[in-house]
Parts: sequence; C-alpha cells; structure tokens
Amino acid sequence: MLDVFLNYACQAKCPFCYNPPLTPELTAWKLPLDRLAHELLEGHKKGFRGVTFSGGEVTLLAELPTMLRLARKAGYSSIGVISNGIRMAEESYTRELADSGLSFACLSIHAGEPALHDELLGVPGAFDKAARALDRLEALKIPAVLNFVITRRNVAAMPAFIERFAARPGVVEFQLYFPHYEGLMTVHADALKLPVGDVVPALTAAFARAQALGAQDKVFVYNMPPCSLPSIPRERLRNWEEESASLLIDPKGVEDGRFQNERRGRYKNEKCRSCALDARCLGYENGYVERYGDADLRPVKGT
Repeated sequence: MLDVFLNYACQAKCPFCYNPPLTPELTAWKLPLDRLAHELLEGHKKGFRGVTFSGGEVTLLAELPTMLRLARKAGYSSIGVISNGIRMAEESYTRELADSGLSFACLSIHAGEPALHDELLGVPGAFDKAARALDRLEALKIPAVLNFVITRRNVAAMPAFIERFAARPGVVEFQLYFPHYEGLMTVHADALKLPVGDVVPALTAAFARAQALGAQDKVFVYNMPPCSLPSIPRERLRNWEEESASLLIDPKGVEDGRFQNERRGRYKNEKCRSCALDARCLGYENGYVERYGDADLRPVKGT
C-alpha cells in the first residue's frame, strides 16, 4: 500500500496526534497536485496497486476528489482515505468521493460513546458526524476501517468501542494503536501515556467482547512487539516486524526507499538476540523506551 501524506491542516485537536503542533505555515502546506501525480505514477511502477491518502485531515482539501481521480487514472484499484469523518457526514460529499474513486475509508473514532470522543478531538458533535459518515459509507457499499488510539484517557473505553461497532456491516477492521511518541503526543505525554502492561486488561476485554460478537478476526493491535503482549495472538499484531507493504511518501513529498515501520527509531536490547523473532522484530519505538524502559522486552521461544 502506498501511503501519501497530503496535508497538516485539521479541524480536530487530538492530543495524541503524531503530527507537530499546527503553525500557519503547516496549516497552509499541501502536497502539490503535480507532485502527487508523479508519486502515484512512480508507485505504480514499483508495483503498488493500493494507495491511502493521509494527513492532517484530507477532506479539508478541495482537491481531494481530483486526487482520487488521479489515483484511479494512474491504475490504482484500492484507493482510500484516513479521516475523522466530520466532513464525510455529508451525504453528497461522500458520494462525490465515491464517484471519484474512493474504495475504502479509515475513520478515526477513539471511544464508544460521543462525550469522550468529542472531548478527545476537541470538536462537539464529532462522534455523531463520524457515525453518520459510517452510515454514508455503508449505503455506498464502501468498507470502513475504524482506528482507535490507546491512551490513558480512553483505554477503559476500548471494550465498549468494539461492542458499539462490531455489528456494523460496513466495518471490516478495527485497528487499535499504541501511540507514536511524536508531535503532539510528546507535548501531552504526561497526561496520556501508559505502559503496555496497564493496557492488557482492557485489551483482553476488548478481544473477548469481539469474540462474543463474532468479530474477533477483525481486530488488530499496532505498534507493540509480540513479547510485550503474549496473551494476544501474534496474527492480531501489526507494525512490529520488517515489512515492505507500505511505502510512505512523507510530508514534503520525499520518498527515500524506507517503509513506514523503518521511519521511526526502534530499540532492541541484548535479550532480543536470543529471541526466536529477532530477525523479524523491530522492537519498541524509542519514544516508548524513553518513558518506560525495556524491562518488558523478553525473548520469545519458538516461532
């Protein structure tokens, strides 16, 4: 999957965002259409047939329908956006995106009830609009992935989040993310951080809830190595190993040959050398180790 970063501007104020605090310069920046066309063609030459547009909030770009059409014209069969869903609550707008080539959407929803989600985004009514965006996508038969960033403020809400959306026919996947300690997350880390061990009870409850609702195969956990979550099936974990499936075009339109997981500094200790997964595993992100150390890194036996 080619991941192209389009802009920084966003109407939400998520304190755990990995983008830096907005300045007038960042708010105004967007990837030029000619650069996007170039990157799409180059990605297609490399064999990519799927592309995701991320930001910021990409639906703030008036050019987004044009960008989707460019991707379709360049030969991409899977074309998606990552969005908070606020703008996509508008039926006519979401239909325009679909007509322009949108084939999937990742909606960022960080709680199972409106008050907490709206508080985290700093936008009253954001939850209801995201829920309406999901309605629009389902009506158009466009699959949706739901993203949930795990922090101290919403970790207890994870099981209810799964329960709220597990039965929705348009939801094909739940992505539960341990945060990247970058950008705004570093500014607000003291209020939001929590060690992986403190997440396990809620994570276990969320998986149990998903299993009870027949949605266990839709749930994935991101950004933690298998040794830190031994109770979670390894096939449910992502972003922990070397991979070549997601090439990132960074915010300045630069592609340097590195894949997304390689963009962030990673840490491994001496114990990792005796781990059965050492050759594959990237370890912890540096930002996590800086706050919690490496005691939870322990060798996994067997493959």
